[in-house]
Amino acid sequence: MNRKTVGQIRQWIDQSVFHHVAQETVAYTLWKKLEALYERKTAQNKASTIRQLVNLKYRETRSVSEHLSDFQRLINQLTNMKMVLEDELQALLLLSSLPDNWDTLVVSLSNSAPQGVLTLDIVKDSMFNEESRRKEQGMSSESEALVTEYRGRSIHKKFNTRDKSRGNSGDKFRGRSWTRKDVECFYCHEKGHMKKECRKLKREQQEN
Repeated sequence: MNRKTVGQIRQWIDQSVFHHVAQETVAYTLWKKLEALYERKTAQNKASTIRQLVNLKYRETRSVSEHLSDFQRLINQLTNMKMVLEDELQALLLLSSLPDNWDTLVVSLSNSAPQGVLTLDIVKDSMFNEESRRKEQGMSSESEALVTEYRGRSIHKKFNTRDKSRGNSGDKFRGRSWTRKDVECFYCHEKGHMKKECRKLKREQQEN
């Protein structure tokens, strides 16, 4: 009977603790040793879970919903270990998990808590509202930045086009090479000489 009981107990023992009781052959002694081991392990688990809960911090790269899921998972682990936290304590722990740039919300909730008592639902609802507000504000700022950038590019393009046009006009005149055959006399309107060099004008002046 004793051997059968020991065999059945060993079937349900986790491998992580099996080596601690592998040499036990008496059912009563085996059971008592397992109780001590699991009680010690439960205390360690509680301490570890509490540490995780206290050190849990909300990161901007994650959603509020994801953060609340992590928070609730740790609360559930403590509850399963028969360590139930009051609603107000949960609310304060959740509030303390928020980063410094959420201080306005933290102060506002702390000052407006009914009779100085915060509830978990109030903190959760406020976090969701703050997340929505920040998203809307971010979209508005992004839109304004895009409009400003577009205007800047349009103005820059306009001035570049105007300067290019002026430059092309100047280059047109500067690049042209003038020769004597292009000169037109204002008197006889023939090309190749100026008025002061005009032979026709000089001849007529001599005749007069």
